[in-house]
Amino acid sequence: MIWKNRICRSACLQLLILLVVCQIAELKAAEKPVAANVFLIRTVDAADGRGIPLVELEAFNALTLQSDNLGNIAVCEPDLVGKTVRFLVRGHGYRVPQIDFFGERSVTVKIEPGTSFTLALERTAIAERLYRITGSGRYRDSSLAGIDLAGQPFELVGDVLGLDSAVPVVWQNRLLSFYGDTLGPNRINLSGSGAEIDLTKSGVPDRQLPLRFFTEQEGFASRMVPLVEPGFVWVETVVPLLADTDNDKEILACRYVVHKTLEEAVETGYAVFDELQGVFVPFRRIESSRPHKSARAVPVKYGEVTGFCLQPWERVTRTLSAFSTPEDYDYYSCLTAIDPASATSDACQIAGRNYEIERGSDGRPQLKWRRGTLPYDAAVQKQLLKEGYIKADETWLSLIELGTGRRIGDFTGSISYNRYRDRWVMFAQGNTGEIWYSEADTFTGPWLYARKIIEHDAYNFYNPVHHPWFDADDGRKVYIEGTFTAFFTAKEHKKPRSDYNQVMYRLQLDDGRLYMPCPVYRVRHGKDGYRLLTAEQIDRASRWPDVEKVEFFAFDSDFDKPWLRAVYDHAANEDGEPELLFESSGGDAPVYYVIDSGDGTVEKPAQCDIFDELLIRKYGNVLRADNALLTFDPEIKLDSDLYQLSSTASQPGRKP
Repeated sequence: MIWKNRICRSACLQLLILLVVCQIAELKAAEKPVAANVFLIRTVDAADGRGIPLVELEAFNALTLQSDNLGNIAVCEPDLVGKTVRFLVRGHGYRVPQIDFFGERSVTVKIEPGTSFTLALERTAIAERLYRITGSGRYRDSSLAGIDLAGQPFELVGDVLGLDSAVPVVWQNRLLSFYGDTLGPNRINLSGSGAEIDLTKSGVPDRQLPLRFFTEQEGFASRMVPLVEPGFVWVETVVPLLADTDNDKEILACRYVVHKTLEEAVETGYAVFDELQGVFVPFRRIESSRPHKSARAVPVKYGEVTGFCLQPWERVTRTLSAFSTPEDYDYYSCLTAIDPASATSDACQIAGRNYEIERGSDGRPQLKWRRGTLPYDAAVQKQLLKEGYIKADETWLSLIELGTGRRIGDFTGSISYNRYRDRWVMFAQGNTGEIWYSEADTFTGPWLYARKIIEHDAYNFYNPVHHPWFDADDGRKVYIEGTFTAFFTAKEHKKPRSDYNQVMYRLQLDDGRLYMPCPVYRVRHGKDGYRLLTAEQIDRASRWPDVEKVEFFAFDSDFDKPWLRAVYDHAANEDGEPELLFESSGGDAPVYYVIDSGDGTVEKPAQCDIFDELLIRKYGNVLRADNALLTFDPEIKLDSDLYQLSSTASQPGRKP
């Protein structure tokens, strides 16, 4: 016991010394002088003290201030010195806990230059905002306050004030990113820009995403697809491909769309990257009215084939000739093209061609990979729905937000496979300014329920892109980038400096609020019987061909929620139907988990924040599967090799 007491006393002494050192360090940090003409407001996350960028303060006179990447706001208002000022606080997913007299969330401070005030905000969004990646003034207020910015990327790289929508790609052990319209101090680049992400810098991606733009001689970001004709040239997707004549040669290629106006598209083109010039050189140009839609290509394997899913509905093999021949793409669809002479009254006409909707034995649209047809995307579904060829519950990729029951009818975002969740995960654009998170058993779905993870106050945040190469802690920690802009908002009132720029978020997938439902499938059993199984159970038994429908959505874990109760199947093998009970028969694993308080009532527990109208009572409270089409494709697997970056990443021969 003596040695234990000595170790205990020694440990306590070391802890005491450490606490004293930390207190002295904090005291010195707090006493660090602020510039004499600046009153500094530090906006921090109440949970961990990290500075919060893009927090907005607005005074009664419409004076509006915004925090920089370190969470600092420099107040330099001579006529407010010594005054007590009330600021409305807009935190975009962060908030002041209390509501004031006006029913708003605000803070009141006395403006005293040379001093600082810390404003601690609670995070309401599940994802946390890390920093603004691009544009001017990212560290402006910290600089005005006299804070040492050594090691911070405060330079205006590429002379870029703002830019649209990132399309990142790993190529030859380098991480590149390409963008849409790009704004400079005195001109606009309407042909896209590109940059390499310097992975040798410290703090990537938690503190910074340092870009080195491909630039012209004057220093401004180069035009990535320098066409002679006028118009908006938007890079849609970028992929590393294999040359048709030499499979050892990897080529970086892009698909772009030319718009004559914001609404009118006139061309789809294909180009290869010329590293010496730092531009994409077009080699095939097709007259086309298909509008631009950002595509985050996912490298996949299916059977013996390697390729890319450019969109959830668009698949192509990994060769340059296949990529540049859209008529040879595989499209995920229920449509089959038919000859006009054989068209029946059930045939629909889209873009001048006749199609039939293939339906399964249950009468529902049957989606599978097809060639020579149209993808079952939002535009096609909208037309079919309007003309009465499909019903509202026969749509695909129409996500429902769990907390509100709201629905979106289009997909824009990223899909990746996540090791921690052991599922395909989606980061999709929700309502204006929102990003939703969803999960599915396979790449094609079923995609149905989602959680809002990012929100912005009367501001937009669109075209989210997940950076899977940055996934950390075995996939628990993921990073999402998007465009912060006033475009497509009600007022389109732009935020100075930060508008039309890229912002990085971080999401912890082990967050307790991300208890996501999964499909429970009805699986054929014996001659006329059935069982209810989740995807994991179906995988183990190789039963995907026996799946008949999605019966409902439940949970495959209790997520440490006492009100998620396990359900067990007591049926014998010869029984035609499952025998579902809350009690285990001893040693058997649960089939799934349901929402149930365990007190014998049918009411949803108060801790459960799922929208009531989404729930149905069936073996406990489960979620409806009314419009969950059978859109599973277990054959598609992630080709993770194309995501890998080695320790020598970002050390290429030619620098941008």
